[in-house]
Amino acid sequence: MKFLLTLAALVAAVPASAAVRSGHATAEWVASSATYQASKPILTAIRLSVDPGWHAYWVNPGESGMKPGIEWTLPAGWTAGPVGWPVPIRFETGGLAGFGYVGEVLLPVTLTPPAGASGPVALEAKVTWLTCSDDACVPGEGALKLELKPGEPLATAFEPLLTKVSAALPKPVEGLALEVKDDGKKLSLTLRAPSGTDSAAFEVFPATPQVLDSAAPIRFVKAGEAWTASVPKSEYLEGTPESLELVLTGGGLPHPATVVWRK
Repeated sequence: MKFLLTLAALVAAVPASAAVRSGHATAEWVASSATYQASKPILTAIRLSVDPGWHAYWVNPGESGMKPGIEWTLPAGWTAGPVGWPVPIRFETGGLAGFGYVGEVLLPVTLTPPAGASGPVALEAKVTWLTCSDDACVPGEGALKLELKPGEPLATAFEPLLTKVSAALPKPVEGLALEVKDDGKKLSLTLRAPSGTDSAAFEVFPATPQVLDSAAPIRFVKAGEAWTASVPKSEYLEGTPESLELVLTGGGLPHPATVVWRK
């Protein structure tokens, strides 16, 4: 009986900010543990639930839209890692191509307390977003607060989901490399991929905004030992790009992948 009560307490411990509804979405801040330990990272996420018929945006929103923004207000010594961006979907809004999410999306963020941290803490974040449908776009924002207590890790009901989402984030794959050449109105992309993958089957998303034309599909074709694609530039690109990051899925990759080129 004591074990069952303890297990129930673990599952019931769900620290989360009060949900904030704005625009056509609801936001809250959830954590994998109800407690923290000094110097040890804790996985959290901004959870955005978008109304049916509406969508929110990715780190590269495409030809229109706005990526979600987060402003942290953390206790002294606490740090927030980079925001994780799950693989998006493509859509059109008013004839303009975009990238983003429908339904629910979790944006993982790892928090790290300082050495010697103690006592209950309240962490704050101001989150902004844009939701769009085929007919309109409505901005939203929310002030979120996450409260944690010191102690041994105490898993919440969100822990399995946060772990799964974090593990599925795009990340580098060994043997994947990208080169970019400026061909005037287009960029020539040369991709080298690990054996056992099929670059022609990759689904490709440009994570760097305003470099490639968001409406143009990116399809790689075999060229010797590498794969190439010619993609129109974004109308907002001035001069030659300094960098380009692509997100790739499918084609035999072990997981969603990122590949980055820098000039």
